[in-house]
Amino acid sequence: MTGAILERARYLATVPMERGLEEETAPLWRALADPTRRRILDLLRERPLITGEIAARFPISRIAVMRHLEVLAEAGLVTSRKRGRERWHYLNAVPLQKLHWRWADPDGAGFASSLLRLQDTVEAEGRHMEPIRPTIDVALDIEIAGTPAVVFAALTKDIGGWWGHPSVTARATSLALDPRLGGLFTERWDNGGGLVIASVTGWAPDEHLALTGSFHLGVGIGVASFDLAESGAGTLLRFSFRAIGVVDAAVAEGLSRGWAELVGTRLKALAETGTRLGIDPDKPPTIRSIK
Repeated sequence: MTGAILERARYLATVPMERGLEEETAPLWRALADPTRRRILDLLRERPLITGEIAARFPISRIAVMRHLEVLAEAGLVTSRKRGRERWHYLNAVPLQKLHWRWADPDGAGFASSLLRLQDTVEAEGRHMEPIRPTIDVALDIEIAGTPAVVFAALTKDIGGWWGHPSVTARATSLALDPRLGGLFTERWDNGGGLVIASVTGWAPDEHLALTGSFHLGVGIGVASFDLAESGAGTLLRFSFRAIGVVDAAVAEGLSRGWAELVGTRLKALAETGTRLGIDPDKPPTIRSIK
């Protein structure tokens, strides 16, 4: 009898979470159900595009394409930025991760990723690798439960709580951000050495952070911008990363995907629940940046 009661309790405990996940992912399924919208996402996966460029790829009116973009934006799959007179559209991979988590546990996902990498390696034999990707352009809009002050504190005062592998070198053991204009964002090594990842080039408490540096790009430089604003009961984090230079194609693609993980998953978890998914899983680091 006790075993049956415990089993029933476990079942009841899981029902609200499953219903919540169902409600949260339902708009994604509706948005993905249309082949035109799926094709738009395929195009945006290659690179950001302006509205006219997207419309030119389809035998339907520009207004119809804009309506498809609105549906994708409502589902959180597309993020838009207005630059000058043009509106740029970006793929937002964060909601797609929620669909992945619904059926893939972390261990299974890691194994599947390894198989896919092996497949890519085998299929790439005999083909020339594209060594240069002159521009990386990523934009994400992420809703985080918590005030801008709470999110900014997680972002800047506890960077080791959300930033980590694989976005650091293999030798990194901890991270530190000197929270001021001109401060350094660094990784530290066991032997006392380390590496500067970026420097703080924009700073407005609880509102804005800009980091400019190499970000392990090789012969390239990138700018990561975090803009926070109140949104309902929480915070809207508008993130963008743009990079130029000689960047290995695989590094560029991995970094583009990695930002969705770093910001959309790890930073969000730290700000909302205190869950530490970064390089420092136990507590904030006590070290300072390399001078």
